[in-house]
Amino acid sequence: MTLEALNTTFAGATFAVIGATAIAAIVQLRHLRASNQMTALLTILQDWQKPEMQAWVQFVRKELPERLKDPAYVDSIEAAGLEDRTEHAWLNLCDYYEQLGAYVKYGLIDRRSLLDVGCSSFLSVYRILRPLIERTRAIRESTAVFENFEYLAVLAFDWTKLHSQGAYPAGASRFSDLEA
Repeated sequence: MTLEALNTTFAGATFAVIGATAIAAIVQLRHLRASNQMTALLTILQDWQKPEMQAWVQFVRKELPERLKDPAYVDSIEAAGLEDRTEHAWLNLCDYYEQLGAYVKYGLIDRRSLLDVGCSSFLSVYRILRPLIERTRAIRESTAVFENFEYLAVLAFDWTKLHSQGAYPAGASRFSDLEA
């Protein structure tokens, strides 16, 4: 074998090793991303279970609709701005969903996974809070207030339309089919 042939063989082998290393790195990066996405989703689900979070959600779903019938409460929003978290606990939930919306917007958490487990909550809470968010935007003269929460709600709305019968995997057996 000539020197040129050996040189060409080693160059080809080097290329193959570099190619295999690049493929392994891509696979490893995908696994790392999936692991990070899982960790982020689990953290969000743990946050969701915290008593403080559940209290905010219950306040928004149960108490807030009644409080909104009181003009004094609605007027107190303007006085409080975005500062009084005691009287206006709904702001805490808006902040939380604002963060989630930003995470989704920038690809820090997998949109499909988050929407699959939380779209109904995002959408129902946003629908309740929308008049307050719009009033807060008017007070602040900015549509940027809770825009990532709105983005999350729009994604949830679209997800619900797209998966009106749920997001059960196509072609997978249903339990009722197993018992037949």
